[in-house]
Amino acid sequence: MQTEPAFTETELARRWNVSIKTLQRWRSEERGPPYIKLSKAIRYPVDEIVTYEQAIRQGMSNEAPLPSLCDSQPVVESPAPTAPEPKRYYLSEAFALIAQYGSLEAAEAALTEVRDETQG
Repeated sequence: MQTEPAFTETELARRWNVSIKTLQRWRSEERGPPYIKLSKAIRYPVDEIVTYEQAIRQGMSNEAPLPSLCDSQPVVESPAPTAPEPKRYYLSEAFALIAQYGSLEAAEAALTEVRDETQG
């Protein structure tokens, strides 16, 4: 028995340079190409991908060839920038800093300035 070739969601995400979450959202919104769900595994038949790409193509003539299904480039997602965790203070420290500087933000700015002067 021969099965038709199909992409996993990771392979399709690489081909289209979108995240796996985008494909998952599209499925929930009933967008994108038809897919097959086998238990938890999602597969996109290649012929359905090609049909979908031809249907949505813009700015190209219909005779222009689509990119090869075998030459997909890997998706490189940059990690989301993480905000530095705010400094934690004991309640007594916080009250002392607020009394001296007026607010914790002002205290942190002053302490950062002093730290930069001593290091530089």
